[in-house]
Amino acid sequence: MVQKPDTVDFGFLRRDDTALGKLMQDLYCTEPKNLHYHEFAERMEFLKYSKEGEEKMTDVIEEYAARKAEKLAKEAAKEAQARNIELAKDLLSEGESIERTVRLSKLSEAEVRELASKLSA
Repeated sequence: MVQKPDTVDFGFLRRDDTALGKLMQDLYCTEPKNLHYHEFAERMEFLKYSKEGEEKMTDVIEEYAARKAEKLAKEAAKEAQARNIELAKDLLSEGESIERTVRLSKLSEAEVRELASKLSA
């Protein structure tokens, strides 16, 4: 039985002289002077070597980092909320008071009361 790889290596395309091969070469290239396509070379030169290009790239990276940080913060808040709910359920099932469960779980009193009512149902 022949095993298939999980990914396909398109490295061979970077070596041929077709339009696609040249495009692949340009995508891997780090110096504008070595690019096949003039439009890419101009844009890369602008982004790498001009003050305006540097500022634009900095803005793009900062915007990406801010979006990523916001997404991670939301995920962390969801995870913390889930842990707090599980803690509150455990405390309530062990007979802890509503007040103590609110204090330890950092959930609102309304949330804890709702959990308590679901557990007793």
